[in-house]
Amino acid sequence: MTKRAIILGLLCAAFIAGFCYFHDCVINPGARIRLVPHLMPHIVYGALLFAVLGINPLLKHVLKWKPLGAGELALVVALALVACSVPFYGMVHCWPSALMLPHHYERVSPGWQREGVLQLAPKAMLADVSKDETTALTGYVTGLSVGSDHAAITDIPWSAWLRPMLFWVPLVLSITIACIALSVVIHRQWAHHEQLPYPISQFTHALLPGDGPSVLRSRGFIIAATAVFAIHMVNYAHAWWPQYLIPIKLRLDLSPALKLVPELLSGDGRSLLYPRVIFAVIGITYFFASDVSFSLAIAPVFMCYVCGVLTGYGLSVTKGFSLFHNSKVFLYFGGYLGIFLMSVYTGRHLYGNVLRRSLGMQSSEDQDPALVWAMRIFLAGAALFCLLLMIVGLDWPFALFYTGVSILVFTVISRSIAETGGFYIGTWILPGSVLWGLLGGRAVGPRSLVIMVMVSIIVLVGPGWAPMPFVVQSLKIADMTGLRVRKTAIWCGIALVLAMAIAIPATIYWQYDGGVMRTASGWARYTPRLPFDQAVVMQQQLAAQGLLDSASETHGWARLSQLAPSPTFWAAFGIGTVLSVLIYVCRLRFPWWPIHPIVFVFLGTHQAQRLAFSFLLGWAIKTGIYRYGGARLYQSAKPVMIGLIAGEVAAGTVPMVFGVLYYAITGDPPVNYSLLL
Repeated sequence: MTKRAIILGLLCAAFIAGFCYFHDCVINPGARIRLVPHLMPHIVYGALLFAVLGINPLLKHVLKWKPLGAGELALVVALALVACSVPFYGMVHCWPSALMLPHHYERVSPGWQREGVLQLAPKAMLADVSKDETTALTGYVTGLSVGSDHAAITDIPWSAWLRPMLFWVPLVLSITIACIALSVVIHRQWAHHEQLPYPISQFTHALLPGDGPSVLRSRGFIIAATAVFAIHMVNYAHAWWPQYLIPIKLRLDLSPALKLVPELLSGDGRSLLYPRVIFAVIGITYFFASDVSFSLAIAPVFMCYVCGVLTGYGLSVTKGFSLFHNSKVFLYFGGYLGIFLMSVYTGRHLYGNVLRRSLGMQSSEDQDPALVWAMRIFLAGAALFCLLLMIVGLDWPFALFYTGVSILVFTVISRSIAETGGFYIGTWILPGSVLWGLLGGRAVGPRSLVIMVMVSIIVLVGPGWAPMPFVVQSLKIADMTGLRVRKTAIWCGIALVLAMAIAIPATIYWQYDGGVMRTASGWARYTPRLPFDQAVVMQQQLAAQGLLDSASETHGWARLSQLAPSPTFWAAFGIGTVLSVLIYVCRLRFPWWPIHPIVFVFLGTHQAQRLAFSFLLGWAIKTGIYRYGGARLYQSAKPVMIGLIAGEVAAGTVPMVFGVLYYAITGDPPVNYSLLL
């Protein structure tokens, strides 16, 4: 762990944090080109390829310096990955708008004014516009720049953000540091005891320089990477000059299949009818168990078909808003809970001993002090997060529940990336929504709902970009190259704090410069409405039943006397929990069992539908190679699969680099091109 590696890693983290919002919302407003589109960001892995193939030879042969070693590159990648969780949906992207836009929406929403829902949010959670509303609020919505002249940094009303940041920064840091510490503990169980595959980390390690022959010199790697890169470059060139070039189609049109299975469309399975070949997914599939890839391939089809059949009988599983009042939310929550419980059960021996030692109790065997201290930091961070929720007005049972659900969601998604490499995840579980469905609006109350949903906008609205899945990958990469996991985790925490310190003011500046309504994603503009729109619905329902006063005045355990649970949502939650536990047990007991419980992380989501066809192709290729070629051919084909991933990663960086250059020269946004959508 050298000084230059630490400096390079922190510089990369700072660059990603400071450049992400500008790239996504200023250079590419409304486009699908994202700096961190998923858990396998091209900007990181493309830069790694460039470092290995370009920078290292330059250092060695031209400058006569020592090239970057495997451990150094691994640390740089680790710190860069952790930084990727900060500026996008995982943390900061929706953060400023969640604090400021509610003031704007109240001005233009008569329902909010009539119900007084903005007053339900504690003042510490919202931006302070009382001193200069014109600049702080109106300037935020419409922008402070004049013509082509950008706003000055001193024009930004930073004082309006001081009060809420004194609450939000400690809150977010507490749960984030807790998750980093928890990652150290579960790394020992997942990487060494269960030996999960970590397919993306395997790909990363294969690119790093080593003592043996490099996979980058393999003929199979070169051919596969070149072919995939060339395909995407042809298609990217076609996006610029469609009148001169013919694209190489990677998307299939299976819409005629609707005549055979019309249930797919009524079950929200439209994306299944237009699958896209994603070479990175095909390559990643080669590095984990076939039952997992088969499960991920068929789960969206099965889920959408079942939903379509039920809809035909008048039982719509998808009825309601996708984050609230929808049976799928509770099915996902049950599935997540089942996976979490079985994961804890599998590692109960290690976790129990580490927990006892962290509390000063005796354990059946000695434990690594690093794990013990990591558990203590995790417990302290989780306790602080829970305490801050209570201070801001959330009853302690709800604060405990919210903390537990947050840890559950982050842990399950992290296990998913470690076990499958499925880097595009889109299941949302909001604790406020879950409690409303399981306990009823009278037991939850409008104020508790607003607090929980506001926290969710920043902490849980982008679980597929959360810090913990990135940290889990980073620790595995570090471990594979011989770096100390404890020190890597510490530097990951430092990189994350640095990224937050840069990303928050950078995001606020660019939103003030161009106006949040023009220079922000639709998700960042929409999510600030969630807490208060749902509070309006809850208040109107409770008022119609004559229960609004009792719901607002009840606190603590007294809420249990106000229960009005939804049988439908409890049934969906129970089905998800029982099925995931049952599938997990069957997989442990029966070697032939074909379905993996990790499907409950994906099921029939839009993201799962996008990846399903490529998972199926990867499963078919791997199964065919192993069945007809045996272990020898399986090993020989690995460079080809690594080449598929590398070619697509390299191709994904080209639109970013070329787009920045085009914008710098012309001032116009570049054309839209996505490798995934």
